[in-house]
Amino acid sequence: MDDPRPSANLLPIGRFARLAGLTVPQLRHYDRRGILLPMARDGRSGYRYYSRTQAAAARAIALLRSIDVPLADIQELLAAPEPDRVRRVFAEHRRRVERRLSEARAALESIDRIISEGELMEHEQRCSFCGCPATERRTSLAAGEASICVQCVALARAVIETHDRDPKPAPAASVTRPGWLACAFCGKDQTQARRLVAGPEIVICDGCLAGIAAA
Repeated sequence: MDDPRPSANLLPIGRFARLAGLTVPQLRHYDRRGILLPMARDGRSGYRYYSRTQAAAARAIALLRSIDVPLADIQELLAAPEPDRVRRVFAEHRRRVERRLSEARAALESIDRIISEGELMEHEQRCSFCGCPATERRTSLAAGEASICVQCVALARAVIETHDRDPKPAPAASVTRPGWLACAFCGKDQTQARRLVAGPEIVICDGCLAGIAAA
């Protein structure tokens, strides 16, 4: 209310801000939003005055803002703080916080990848068999860093068909790294797959090739 001479029992806004753990700009903002109105105003200067009994509400606002509860929810809670309403508002806010947490985890994963790789720009995806970029040849299958384009799928299938018509002992492979003689897409090795076709960088099995053909 506007009072030309507020009661001496009321606190000026600066003292009340220190008592409540808020700042003067915050109190002014909460006044404008209708969340925490001053008990009185100086009729001439417009200076705000608060009662000590308002300190509990002010501290509650400070607590709620510290955990990012929206001002609209704070206004609703202060107007009608029934237990069911409190539980509903906080359940909704918890879901918001969980979404932000998921977004933060995704951001951390991207940060960790950049730290690990030391590179900001992603590499253009290329076929692991022929090296052509995906912008030139459509990718048929990809898993992790391995991919194979439509042309190399056709070539690998032709290799298997030729071998099935005229089977010959496979030449001894020179294994340059552990696990190389295993399908890069499903992980099957020569003991688990009927046929393996090796490219310069990776190997693909007949099962994965058949899956591509059936897709």
